[in-house]
Amino acid sequence: MSSWGWDDAWQAAYDAVAARDDGGTAARIVAEHRGAYHAASVGGGVAWCENTGHAYHVAGDKRALPAVGDWVVLDGWERALAGRGNAVIRAILPRRSLLVRRAAGEAVAPQPLAANVDVGIVMTSANTDLSPARLDRYLALLRDATVPARIVLSKADLVAGDAALGELAAPLAELAPVTSLSLVGAAARGLADIRAVVGAGRTAVLLGSSGVGKSSLLNALLGEAAQATREIRGDDRGRHTTTRRELFAAGDGSLWIDTPGMRELGQFIDDDEDEDTFDDIAELAQRCRFADCRHANEPGCAVASVVSADRIASFHKLTSERAVVAKDAHTAKRIAETRRAKAKRYAPRTGKPDKDE
Repeated sequence: MSSWGWDDAWQAAYDAVAARDDGGTAARIVAEHRGAYHAASVGGGVAWCENTGHAYHVAGDKRALPAVGDWVVLDGWERALAGRGNAVIRAILPRRSLLVRRAAGEAVAPQPLAANVDVGIVMTSANTDLSPARLDRYLALLRDATVPARIVLSKADLVAGDAALGELAAPLAELAPVTSLSLVGAAARGLADIRAVVGAGRTAVLLGSSGVGKSSLLNALLGEAAQATREIRGDDRGRHTTTRRELFAAGDGSLWIDTPGMRELGQFIDDDEDEDTFDDIAELAQRCRFADCRHANEPGCAVASVVSADRIASFHKLTSERAVVAKDAHTAKRIAETRRAKAKRYAPRTGKPDKDE
């Protein structure tokens, strides 16, 4: 039976909440649906749970609500296991990490992807899907959450020979450690290396575009058809299969969060966040002769001779985007504060003093 990553530190976090709020069942969110969740408890069993109306009312944004991978404290667990209604989420235990992107189609709204992740597995195909610039976006997402990353170059069987495969992997190794993977035939290549990266009790999140092989990898890791897969198309691109984020437990105790391919991967940045997601370039840039060096043809540049031109271009594009998003977030926050102040100022008086008066 899987413990879903429960350990002494989670027990201590639960004890602090239980002592304050008089008990409850600890469970991990394993799937998110519209308006409800599936949760799995350490003691066994999977059941439905939901937020209270008050939780939605007080939530500033979706980060205040549970995400796949969260540990929560529930009321009514036994009732939910018996199929007599949903358990109620009372609290979310403090997170160790949270992956957040900008919600699709939104200017500044955050969308949590996964919580309490120990390592990110970013997958890309060894075919026409391979794009270092797109990988940089996934890696930036992980760096923002301080989650270590591993790139998996899937469908390695499409490349003729180790030399050609090495040429594909070389520029990716500049971004993060790379593992080549082929799941064709009796001998899977790279699977043991990926298992070793995660290990028992640790949680990995699978990221990548639709059709790069995330579901196929998950099925191989679990030894069962955890996710439906579809044959590769005639243009060498895979077909989209995953439709929601979901947490799975493997037989070796490792835990895997599968995610749908994302057509939009915009960065979400708080207006007071100034972390550089390209730590390697930022460190090298400190040695440049000029503080405003663009790492192109400037004399005394410490970056251009070490980092590829494509990666420098990706660096400029993403850092510019971060600046725009941070500015938009700051503007949206000021507008929201102004609206709240006006609503409070012109609200009908009831004769009772406000709480802050």
